[in-house]
Amino acid sequence: MFNTNFINSQSRFLSGKKTILLFCIILFSGILSAQPGSWSEQNSGVTATLTSVWCVDASNVWVCGYSGTVLKSANGGTNWTNLTGNGIPTTVSLISICGFPSGNTNALTAGYIGSDTWVWKTTNGGTNWTQVFSQTGGFINAVWMTSTTNGFMTGDPVGGRWSLWKTTNGGTNWDSTGLYLAQIGVETGYNNSMIYTPPYIWFGTNNSKIYFSSNNGTNWTTQVTTGEVNSYAIWFHPLLQSGVGLFGGTNLYQTTNNGINWIALTSLGSGNFGGITSTPLLTVDNLVQPVWYVRSTNLIYYSSNFGANWGIDYTNLTTTSYYRHISMAYPGRGIWAVGTLGKITYHTALVDIENIGSETPGNYSLYQNYPNPFNPVTKIDYSIPQSGLVTLKIYDILGKEVTNLINKSQETGYYTVEFDASSLSSGIYFYTLQSGNAIITKKLMVLK
Repeated sequence: MFNTNFINSQSRFLSGKKTILLFCIILFSGILSAQPGSWSEQNSGVTATLTSVWCVDASNVWVCGYSGTVLKSANGGTNWTNLTGNGIPTTVSLISICGFPSGNTNALTAGYIGSDTWVWKTTNGGTNWTQVFSQTGGFINAVWMTSTTNGFMTGDPVGGRWSLWKTTNGGTNWDSTGLYLAQIGVETGYNNSMIYTPPYIWFGTNNSKIYFSSNNGTNWTTQVTTGEVNSYAIWFHPLLQSGVGLFGGTNLYQTTNNGINWIALTSLGSGNFGGITSTPLLTVDNLVQPVWYVRSTNLIYYSSNFGANWGIDYTNLTTTSYYRHISMAYPGRGIWAVGTLGKITYHTALVDIENIGSETPGNYSLYQNYPNPFNPVTKIDYSIPQSGLVTLKIYDILGKEVTNLINKSQETGYYTVEFDASSLSSGIYFYTLQSGNAIITKKLMVLK
């Protein structure tokens, strides 16, 4: 519970020459780290198996699943609109969905009935869906739009060649010209096991390999998966071309050179990997970043150092429901995981914590957020004179905790943290810093 004895606003950090000194420190030696928030269950309103989630941003999220199920949220999952039946037959099992990079009106979703596959498109937020692709004997595994016009999709081989398609007009038409890749043996792919960060494309197989293109699908090379037969899930951050990635089969593997070599990591859990995701909130070595994965269980696993160590981050409340997919809202402000029995689980917005000074503060301080009022992002500055556990929490007007921004041990120093309130409604909230014997609370206002 927060302390309602508010402390008067204090001056912004430091002034005069000290401000100039801190600016130089920020410019030349600042280090960003990512602080995980907490998980919560969201009410999907359905019981169908949900197979794929795509986060356009922290507010606009698309989900698809069996029985032609399509769900959409425009407020970070606080409310979900059921768009099932608006042009997509309920006999279809949808297994991949993709929102366009900007806005919340355009999306594509792929699915199958028996041995045939289809893709549908909406241009009005899911009110209506139009079929834009079909293939007899096919199975589209993943659809990915990199802009409002350009995209790529992969599917299981048909007629001895992999089903690879590109679009240059927003998914209305699909073309496989120049995208020939021969099938080897009986190899196939897996749902959502594709990453497209132009010009690079990776997709997983059941044949001890990952296929990789460095030129938007024109040419392909084989990346041997170190004896791992299946690459159920694969991850390279779409906003970072750092060469660092992960894939999961029976075990988990990491690469630091775009998949030329894969090294086995120690991981937790059992069952097929359903999805891997991470944020771009890197430390200075470009390798340490938070990452999550799900497999065929009701658990979500977390690593704060890109796979070096793992722990269980969340156990969902429905033990008979297991996760099928997980995805991040770009550029890292919130994560959604979906699964059987209509399961949707949300991770509160991640934050950047920036150490902006090396001097030792004289006391514990919590400063007024800026800007204030704000929509949807603000910054909160604070200082701690002694190293130790620091928590910074957001509460609503009734005193209910809505976001745990920081819960970690920190060194002495001055810090600033970004708070994204995309999932909150307009109103007055309180933020409380607690460290050592200090408890300091201030008020902020979300205005949408």
